[in-house]
Amino acid sequence: MEIKVTFRHLDSSEGLKEYVRKKIGRLEKYFEGPVEAHVILKAEKFRNEAEVILRGDGLDITAREETGDMYEAIDLVSDVLEKQIKKLRDKRKGINKKGRREVAPAGAPEEVSGPSEVLIERVPLKPLSVEEALEQFQRDERPVFIFLNADEGGRLSALYRRGEDVVLVVPE
Repeated sequence: MEIKVTFRHLDSSEGLKEYVRKKIGRLEKYFEGPVEAHVILKAEKFRNEAEVILRGDGLDITAREETGDMYEAIDLVSDVLEKQIKKLRDKRKGINKKGRREVAPAGAPEEVSGPSEVLIERVPLKPLSVEEALEQFQRDERPVFIFLNADEGGRLSALYRRGEDVVLVVPE
């Protein structure tokens, strides 16, 4: 784990650096690939703040804690980071390599709190007149057609089917 320590309004101390390496370094066990940690230690009057930015396994995790003692702030921020990492790891546990949730075995209870999978389709937006958009919508098999409405000054509009009718949605 690569750990960078920055001191702000505070003298650089080898003891603090070593303590940070010990406390933040133990978080490396939760990651599979290389991990980078940027630790910022700030002192302002009676407040000591520790901020940590962790980057690894496609995650950016940030935590900040403020107390009267710098060592206590480092302890608190490492505990917060550990909780966040565990939560994210448990969340990712059920996801396979293709980014989809694993299917629960038959008979196993499954909590359903919304759509199980959200598919993202990126479409290029072109300025079209309503007539051009309607022609293209009739050719396509999509349930919704989103376009930049040239008749409305390039504002976002949508076409969708409601029974036999086609509805044009224009924001106010």
